Amino acid sequence: MPTYEFSCKQCDHRFSTFTTISRKSEIRCPQCGAGDLKEFYGVPSIGGSLSSPSAGTGGHSCAGSCSSCGGTCKT
Repeated sequence: MPTYEFSCKQCDHRFSTFTTISRKSEIRCPQCGAGDLKEFYGVPSIGGSLSSPSAGTGGHSCAGSCSSCGGTCKT
């Protein structure tokens, strides 16, 4: 399920939630209960897995010499 970020137009509370696109219109502010929300679009988070970690992830010790991170992790 995707994560959506919203700001409440009534109380200015900013929050994120997991939901399906078909239920997005049912989301209410967890602070005041209002349904008048502004949606924010962020950059998706792209991470690695245990077999192919992304650059800079902990638990990965290639010292910049492996193909998993393209030599950028330096850990």
